[in-house]
Amino acid sequence: MKNIVLYAPPAAGKGTQCEMLKADYGYEVISIGQVLRNQRSNDTEIGRKIIETQDKGILTPDDIVIKALKNELVKYEGKPIVIEGFPRNIDQAKLLDTIFDNYQVIILDIPRQIAMKRTLGRVNCDKCGKIYNIYFEESKPKVDNICDKCGATLTSRSDDNENSFNQRFDVYEENAPKIIEYYQNKGILNIVDSSLDKSEVSNSIKNIIE
Repeated sequence: MKNIVLYAPPAAGKGTQCEMLKADYGYEVISIGQVLRNQRSNDTEIGRKIIETQDKGILTPDDIVIKALKNELVKYEGKPIVIEGFPRNIDQAKLLDTIFDNYQVIILDIPRQIAMKRTLGRVNCDKCGKIYNIYFEESKPKVDNICDKCGATLTSRSDDNENSFNQRFDVYEENAPKIIEYYQNKGILNIVDSSLDKSEVSNSIKNIIE
């Protein structure tokens, strides 16, 4: 089974589809954000460099990100991998080829306005982790601001606001064309309409990997 790079803008449903891939096919999910957080806690050259750059509010250099990712991949040797949240620019896409082979790229495509609605309407249960959305009937809690599963009060993330969303989506749109072209030229690009129901999106991904 080929490894997968799951590339998508904010609120396209990466987390949901990663859960499906793990549950149905046994994929190990690697989030580049979590990889960097894990490395921060290690007293290593890579960990110290990540702390130095992130604490200054600047992006971690691509070569350090790749080294951190390479260290993480060693843990899952021989297992199918899905990487999400990466690459973030064309240079990272090219560097990925030096450590990650036999893979295909799945892009979750979603219009900005739908993605924004998903972001601004998202509420979470801090107790059990269940996620809801107040703007979509199928995802609303039965009682406003109360978790269906455990009865705890629902909250929203501080960065789930219009300004933060637009900044993140702008960064995606700035980098996406070159990344998409790169993977198209390699013949490993698959585009899935992520504005559909999550089960339809999952079925589309299954058709790609089976």
